[in-house]
Amino acid sequence: MSRKSPAWVVLVAFLAHSSRVPATPVGDYETKASYLLNFVEFVEWPSAAFPGPTSPLVIGVMGKDPFGANLDKLQGKTVSGRQLEIKRFKGALEFRGEETPGRRQDNLAVKRARKLAELRSCHILFISSTEKNYLPLILKPLKGASVLTVSETEAFVREGGIINFLENGDSLKLEINLDAAEQARLKISSKLLSLAKIIKIEHPDEKR
Repeated sequence: MSRKSPAWVVLVAFLAHSSRVPATPVGDYETKASYLLNFVEFVEWPSAAFPGPTSPLVIGVMGKDPFGANLDKLQGKTVSGRQLEIKRFKGALEFRGEETPGRRQDNLAVKRARKLAELRSCHILFISSTEKNYLPLILKPLKGASVLTVSETEAFVREGGIINFLENGDSLKLEINLDAAEQARLKISSKLLSLAKIIKIEHPDEKR
C-alpha cells in the first residue's frame, strides 16, 4: 500500500476518536473525495462484484459533479490492490433516454440497458444532491448489485441509500443504512459502523 495521504490521517483520527468530524465547508469537495477514496478501506465487496482479479474499482458520480479535478486526481491510483477508475453519469433521466428531449430516440431499450449496466458496474456511486428528486428512480435499478451508494441528501438513507454525509452545525455526521448494505452484499468495517448513526428502515412487510 502506498504512503497514506493527509486525508487518510484525518479519517483514521475520525474513526479512532469520534463519530463526528469538523464540518466540511460548502464547496470543499477535496475532503469528501478523500472520504470516497478511503471508504474503499472500510468496505468489502464480494468477489463477484469484479469481473477479474485485476479489474479496477469504479467510482461513479451521478448528476452534477461537485468534485471536479479533486476526483480526477484519484484516477489510476491503486488502493487495496486495485486501480481506481472514475466514471460520470449525467443524471437519472439519462437512464430513461430523456437527456435529449425532442430528439428521436432510436433503440431506446438497448440504450437504457447499456446505461444501467454501466451504473451497476460501479463499486462506489456518489449521487449528487441535484438528483434528490429522482432517488427512487436511481436506487431501484441498483437492487441486487454490490454498489456502495453515497450522497449528502438528508433523506438519502431513508430512500434506500447506504452512506450519507449529513452536516449538522459544526460537524459532519455519517448515516448508514445497514439493511441496504447487507442487501448489496457489502461488509462495512465494524469500526465505521460503531461510529456512524445506523438508520433502521421499517418496511411494510415487517409489520405483518
